[in-house]
Amino acid sequence: MNADKSNVTFEPKTRSSTDPAPLQTSRNVQMWPWVNWGVALSTVPASAIVMLFALGAVMSTDGCADHDCPNLGNGGIDFGVAFYGAPLVAFVVIVISFFTAKRRKGIVVPLLGWALLVADVVVMAASVAG
Repeated sequence: MNADKSNVTFEPKTRSSTDPAPLQTSRNVQMWPWVNWGVALSTVPASAIVMLFALGAVMSTDGCADHDCPNLGNGGIDFGVAFYGAPLVAFVVIVISFFTAKRRKGIVVPLLGWALLVADVVVMAASVAG
């Protein structure tokens, strides 16, 4: 009932399965952008670690010649891609996260960046394994 108009009543509307879901304002939904940004920003120190790994991998092949390191891989390490690609991945992840951080599937961007950084380390490790 309403105090001004005593004949007006408000009945609760029963929801059917075809009605849209109400907006979720739970703590879990509010936390996802923070998780997304945490994972996105963690690609920066990860890229620094990848750069150090690339530098160590190249330095480990410094004394190699054809007869010293026959299993160096196909042409050795492409140092430019391995070394400068890691900070580029972190930069691109952070820039794209500005647009995708609040979206439901926005976590895919930083996870893809992490996958690229891990793949960089795997390729470098396979190139110098021997």
